[in-house]
Amino acid sequence: MDFKVEDVGPCRKKIAVTIAPERVGEEYDSKFQEINEQVAMPGFRPGRAPRALLEKRFGSRLDDEIKGDLVKAALDELLEDKERGIELMAPPELDVEALEFERGEAFAFEFEVVTRPTFDTPEYKGLEVKVPPIEVSDEEVEAGIDRLRRRTATLETESKGKVQAEDVLIVDWKAMDGDSVEARDDNVYYPFGRGVLADFVAESLDEQLEGKSAGAEATATVKVAVDDPREELRGRELELSVVLKEVKRYALPPIDKDFLAKHDYDDEAELKDETSKQIRRAKERQRDGLAEQLLADQLLDSVEISLPEDFIEKELENWAQRKRMSLQMEKVEDEEIAKQIESAREDTKAAIQKDMQRHFLLDRIAEAEEIEVTEGEMVQAVQEIAMAYGHPIEQVMASFRDGDRLAELQSEIRHRKARAAVRAVATLVEDASMLSDDGAQPAKKKAAKKKTAKKKAAAKKKAAK
Repeated sequence: MDFKVEDVGPCRKKIAVTIAPERVGEEYDSKFQEINEQVAMPGFRPGRAPRALLEKRFGSRLDDEIKGDLVKAALDELLEDKERGIELMAPPELDVEALEFERGEAFAFEFEVVTRPTFDTPEYKGLEVKVPPIEVSDEEVEAGIDRLRRRTATLETESKGKVQAEDVLIVDWKAMDGDSVEARDDNVYYPFGRGVLADFVAESLDEQLEGKSAGAEATATVKVAVDDPREELRGRELELSVVLKEVKRYALPPIDKDFLAKHDYDDEAELKDETSKQIRRAKERQRDGLAEQLLADQLLDSVEISLPEDFIEKELENWAQRKRMSLQMEKVEDEEIAKQIESAREDTKAAIQKDMQRHFLLDRIAEAEEIEVTEGEMVQAVQEIAMAYGHPIEQVMASFRDGDRLAELQSEIRHRKARAAVRAVATLVEDASMLSDDGAQPAKKKAAKKKTAKKKAAAKKKAAK
């Protein structure tokens, strides 16, 4: 087979294939021989029927079969040729039935494919990235110990107490639509400070109830989630009315010999030391995650990864459809829906493009590092997901056997290991200015909305060519 490959755009190639008449003839000979041995023709022993008779009876059907077989063979040979290095992102744009095909002649056809982007692997070893220093304060250690104490704490009623952080409130509530009570419940436990009561998000309740005593009342306008299990309430706007019945507060157990022995500590000093180490390890994981994101962004800024515009637009349209459906279920007016989608379109498109570029960059690094994902790592990841959502492991495992979810999970683990590999060979420079005012580490940086000046210049230079 003869192949001619031509670039026709970012991640797009046009493939011209010519299959010699001899190869076409060989396919016919093989097919007719197969039919002759398998099909019993009246008056002839198996394998002895004349070729002309077989062609008359099966010829038109074989034309389509052989054409399809030759196209598949051509694709397999094209993709298996490592020197050409063609890796598809999507099935080829090819209408096999419309291809012209004649016996005894060369079979020539063209089609376009969308390929993975080609780019030079950036130097990812030895990078330098600024990270916040890790500090553990005495207050954080005390808070950590209190969290441990709260595991075995008892809730006690504060008859004259006023609502404060970490309290648990006993409330009666009802959700109103005008004068109609749409839902209600009495003596409900409400962890103060979370802003969520009976699956209604109502953060203003905490503001109204803070410092109040039993008998206090509060109201909040709530928007019911579109996936709320109470089907009759989905997407509706209701008035949530709350009456505070009782204030309960955790009575923390004393740090005595019994408490220390229960948690396997010799003394209070060991408890504080181990708690400090646990907090430090958690901050190290958070810092490493921040470093990995910053390093990935740094690498993306150093390389030009061109992507097909129609692929980005397709993902953008998928996002728009999901957004539109979500807003429709919340009964938002069509005009407002259009405004919201249009206002977020540019930023969303930039985020989609950056996510796709990061995907291919991490793939390349994983290949360079020869990173593989073991079955044990896959099982562990599924177990972590099951624990995080409180679902049975068997149920989560079964969901990953369907569709492409297992491949997506494998890719995510592989990329996670690639990010860690980049961080492992990078230099992390502590920068105290990256700490927030309260000493906490900053949240992960949001994806950049615009290309860097370097990327813009490269794009203009490419367009000028």
